[in-house]
Amino acid sequence: MPVIRTPALRKSLSAALLAAALALPASGQGTDDLYTVRDVGVDISSGNANAARDQGVREAQRKAFDLLFDRLTVDGARTALPSVPSDVIERMVQSFEIQEERTSATRYVGKLAIRFNAAAMRTYLRANNVAYAEVRSKPVLVLPIDQTGGTPVLWQAGTAWRQAWADLGPKQAGLVPVTVPFGEAADVADIGVEQAMAGDATALRRIAGRYGAGDVAVVVASGSPETGLTVTVGLHPATGTGETFSLTQSPLPTDTADAVNPTLRAAVESVTHRFEERWTAATQITAGALSDLKLTVSFADQAGWLSIRKRLASISTITQTTITSLSRNAAVLDLRHAGGTEQLRTALAQRDLVLEDGAQGPVLRAAR
Repeated sequence: MPVIRTPALRKSLSAALLAAALALPASGQGTDDLYTVRDVGVDISSGNANAARDQGVREAQRKAFDLLFDRLTVDGARTALPSVPSDVIERMVQSFEIQEERTSATRYVGKLAIRFNAAAMRTYLRANNVAYAEVRSKPVLVLPIDQTGGTPVLWQAGTAWRQAWADLGPKQAGLVPVTVPFGEAADVADIGVEQAMAGDATALRRIAGRYGAGDVAVVVASGSPETGLTVTVGLHPATGTGETFSLTQSPLPTDTADAVNPTLRAAVESVTHRFEERWTAATQITAGALSDLKLTVSFADQAGWLSIRKRLASISTITQTTITSLSRNAAVLDLRHAGGTEQLRTALAQRDLVLEDGAQGPVLRAAR
């Protein structure tokens, strides 16, 4: 879309719109807590309480680094790397928080949250030629169907399979958040168990839209926690071709103090791990030079421009944004970003931004 510059048009641009253009924040400065690892437990004994605490913090930092590394990379990425010295890890730590702690004369038991400096972590990964991903997907909406009793059940809230998925909610911190519907009247009206198992595209998109989700996963559990589970997952993406996979989970010892059966929990964790691996493999960035892209942003009004500006600023893989021209309903930007164009397109889509091929080059617009 051409950007027309005339004296009259320049006068018609409001001072607020010009100020918004000049104040475009640096990209990737969102408040995402992707680089924070919480609930890192340590139990250390040493010569005295202070020494035990110091050693506990160092141990928590190492554990957190390992967990963060696994969060950002595909399985097996660590095997080619040597052990990381503690002082290197410590330099990448931005801060830490004591969530819980108990001390004695020689022992420290604690649970910590470790926040890493994102730029330092990226530098480490690139320096070691490690491909990594840091773009969060839209939530995957999981429809947990319990077929352990023979008849498939979706909306009855009392099933143990549904409870295992609901229990996952607040513990998520990876690249693929998971949402489980509440099972309210609107959900029941949107889609039934037969529609879910048949992969009814209209019904799936209807309920996904209400929850602001991207992909929908129909997750069917059969067998039993006592003899072993078979889980079949039908993954229905917002765009592109769907896929199906299955996994088995052997029975695990039960714990009467645990509200969720360990076998069911392990099956849920295996499915979510598959989600994470799939997403990470598709969006990972290899070490190397950044890419540049000139594009036109199309918007209807000042509010539309401000919305797009805010979304661009939240995408960590966009490292620099330069406005080269601005009109009433379009702006021309130079973007510098990590990864290729398709990875950029995927990252933009998670913020409801669409990158299309226009007659005069790439055009960016809001999907909604």
